[in-house]
Amino acid sequence: MAKVCEVCGKGPIVVNSVIRRGKARAAGGVGRKVTGITKRVQKPNLQPLTVTRGGVTLRLRVCSKCRKSVSAA
Repeated sequence: MAKVCEVCGKGPIVVNSVIRRGKARAAGGVGRKVTGITKRVQKPNLQPLTVTRGGVTLRLRVCSKCRKSVSAA
């Protein structure tokens, strides 16, 4: 089952997870240093939604943003 919204097509994206250590300059330190960068995946917040269109019941997997708009319409 694909992790994609069936309404808007929103899917997983790859982002960098940045690890920093040290004390910020504003707090009296020498500055925060980047000690590690790893790739990770952000997945959309997919939720099941039952929609009735023309007497036919459909079960959709939609993101939370689309769920609000589809429920309101």
